[in-house]
Amino acid sequence: MNHALCLVGASGFSAKEYSSQRRRVRTVRATRRSPLLPSGPQRLRGASHGSWKSHVVKRVGLVALAAIVFACAAAHAQTKMTIAYSSIGPMAAGVWMAKESGAFEKYGIQADIILITSGPVAVQALIGGDLHVVSAASNAVINAVLNGAPIIAVGGTANRPYHRLFVQPEINRMEDLRGKALGVTRFGSITDNLSRILLRKHGLEGAVNVRRMGGTIEVAAAFQNRLIAGAVTSELRVSSPPKILVRLVDMGIPYSMNMIAVQKEYYRRNPEPVEKLVRAYVDGLAFMHRNKDRAIQIITKHSRLNDAKLIEQFYDDAVTYLDRIPRAEPEAVQTILEFMGKKGIPVETFQDNAVVDKLAREGFFEKIFKKS
Repeated sequence: MNHALCLVGASGFSAKEYSSQRRRVRTVRATRRSPLLPSGPQRLRGASHGSWKSHVVKRVGLVALAAIVFACAAAHAQTKMTIAYSSIGPMAAGVWMAKESGAFEKYGIQADIILITSGPVAVQALIGGDLHVVSAASNAVINAVLNGAPIIAVGGTANRPYHRLFVQPEINRMEDLRGKALGVTRFGSITDNLSRILLRKHGLEGAVNVRRMGGTIEVAAAFQNRLIAGAVTSELRVSSPPKILVRLVDMGIPYSMNMIAVQKEYYRRNPEPVEKLVRAYVDGLAFMHRNKDRAIQIITKHSRLNDAKLIEQFYDDAVTYLDRIPRAEPEAVQTILEFMGKKGIPVETFQDNAVVDKLAREGFFEKIFKKS
């Protein structure tokens, strides 16, 4: 950036005004008379015209310089980031908390957070350069990397599948789903992956139809209208509490839920802002643990829930399943790779744990959650 332009912009002057100020200084120098100096009897006694003018100019100059330096420093202190999250479930809570608690600003990030209701779509937006950061389904990030996308995860949200299999009242066991349909948001989404893993485990893969509905709202509508027999999701927003047949966390299967990913080139060029991003995210998690009432308000705002019981359940899921150390564990990633038929690929292919490891060595996680 041109330093002259920076100073002009930071001081609040336009280029025209800046030029005008410079002409005034030249005029003063030429006439040896200051426009700020009183004439006649008001002139200070004991001080020469030149020394008085020099004193005023120096003081004004110092004040202006200090203001300019401060303005330039303030302009560059915050790093702008557009951050997308791919669902309005508990996995998004960390991003919401970091934004609403001021954690992003605390660590020098001017964050704009947006919702893109699909992991694969959010990842495509990151690849296309429309985003700086995405918190999206791990399987979407992994699939993109396997297909050559130049992105890398710098954090993970959870390593246990907290989703549940919600079913219609007449479904009492997994076998009852044979010949029926489960609804998912999109093929390749986290709901799709977990549904198929569950069916495979019970020998029902191919015996139960998996239908793409579009989004969580559409899945709920299909369930409400009995177009599907069930759905694997974190919550199902229907008129009456739905029946839970299976809690996937009880299956003991490690599964990386969401990854926080950036473009590799962006990470290479901006390692410090990326580190600050991870710090802010964890700070947001700690805020959620120690400020339940405020966290509930934030969840209510972003989740679009208005049922107190559902909001409380949302908060409980968030504090229970969001990992305090945001690292995608190898075994949780391998579950996804095994499902994809790519078992054995190192987790380092998809996630760079350098930032998380550094913060762990510093004791950052212990310190920040100790306040909770």
